[in-house]
Amino acid sequence: VLTDYETAIDYLDWEVGKHGIIIEFTDPDFNTRRSATYLPEVAAHEGWTKMEAIDSLMRKAGFNGVIAESLRKRIRLTRYQSTKFTLHYGEYIAYVKDNRGTAPIINGVKPGNY
Repeated sequence: VLTDYETAIDYLDWEVGKHGIIIEFTDPDFNTRRSATYLPEVAAHEGWTKMEAIDSLMRKAGFNGVIAESLRKRIRLTRYQSTKFTLHYGEYIAYVKDNRGTAPIINGVKPGNY
């Protein structure tokens, strides 16, 4: 579950291993908006610094030009956090019934056969 979305002060206003990040910027070569995101686990898993994660995200967004500090400073960054939950399928079915009044429909499976 993704939570606690916040607009960052700048492109370095986040913590590796704690925050997922969404970047948005204008490609100066094509005057187009670009954006990309990494979940909180990605930068830590890859062993990246903040700068390496930002540069990787810019490439993920489709930017192929020179990544200069002046462009990094124009990034709009949103940071967020995540929480993992484990739920057995039977618990999920009970939750859906309690909150929606009916069990979820699964294509190709007769109701009650799961």
